[in-house]
Amino acid sequence: MKNLVFNSEQDSVKISFLEKTGEISTLIPNTNKNFVILDKIVLDLHSSFIDELKAKSCSFFVIDAPEKQKNINTCLEIINMMQKLGFNRSDAVIGIGGGAVTDLAGFVASSYMRGIAYFQIPTSLLAQVDASIGGKTGVNHGNIKNFIGSFYNPKEVFICSEFLNSLDDQEFLNGFSEVLKHCLITSKASLMNLKELADEIQNREPNILLKLIEESINIKAQIVTEDFKEKGKRKFLNFGHTFAHGIESVNSETPILHGHAVLIGMLMALDYSKEQGSLSKDSHKVAKEILKGFKYDFTSIKLDANGIFEAMKSDKKNTLGINLVLLKEIGQPFIFEEPSNENLKNFIIKFINDFEE
Repeated sequence: MKNLVFNSEQDSVKISFLEKTGEISTLIPNTNKNFVILDKIVLDLHSSFIDELKAKSCSFFVIDAPEKQKNINTCLEIINMMQKLGFNRSDAVIGIGGGAVTDLAGFVASSYMRGIAYFQIPTSLLAQVDASIGGKTGVNHGNIKNFIGSFYNPKEVFICSEFLNSLDDQEFLNGFSEVLKHCLITSKASLMNLKELADEIQNREPNILLKLIEESINIKAQIVTEDFKEKGKRKFLNFGHTFAHGIESVNSETPILHGHAVLIGMLMALDYSKEQGSLSKDSHKVAKEILKGFKYDFTSIKLDANGIFEAMKSDKKNTLGINLVLLKEIGQPFIFEEPSNENLKNFIIKFINDFEE
């Protein structure tokens, strides 16, 4: 077991890296009651681990459809259940699942009695390298992702590599988008390293993956430590995400993998960076070739320019215009406020036409 601690606002968050799920239950405190918000898939695939938690004064709320249930009504249902069971500020919430479940669980923990202890056990690669770090919690409202939420750090995060063994290839790539993003906004050398390790990554060699997960977490943890409330540098973590949230909005009736939307969003951001004259043709070419080198399946994703553009206008990060994170160079992000809605809309139309050819 390896531990990492990062300081965020007034909190110190411990991150434990583990190889086996059986190690987690020994680290969960059993002095008080624990309310477990759990993805049903995890329950089905890791029943022995859940059985171990049942011996720790745990109550369970099982989530069958994470994205559909990630809303305020589910929060109220959980809060009512916790109240009936007599949970108080000395107790804790444990979120076990992908990012949708841990976002929901974190928001419940931040809201219940104005905040109780929260332990996070992310089970997907996406949740381990992204949602687990930074204290963002939230639920969807209407077609807008994470429209209602808070900043609230977990007491401890447990990263366990055993959970990743059950991911299919596309779910694995779903999380890998965030690893790619962290490299794009921090270091060209890191991005080139991913190119060199492409075969090992796609073969899921455990030592390589654990090292990349730790490096990715370190990158995000350092940024979050400097800017917990997203007033400055943390906004760079949204590289590709404004486009991606527009894509997800268009596909809301048949939800798509977040990381696949982010991958397309990053390709759009790279193209727009080049179009604005901030990113050189050589760097643009290198970055796009590396992103396209991994075997993402986009066949189920619908791209509609009007829908994407309208959703982008509603993004909560906007100020006077639509705010985008672009690149001056690989590893050098900056905030660009688009002065012309027409230019952006025309770009989206052109990108989609070229992407679908």
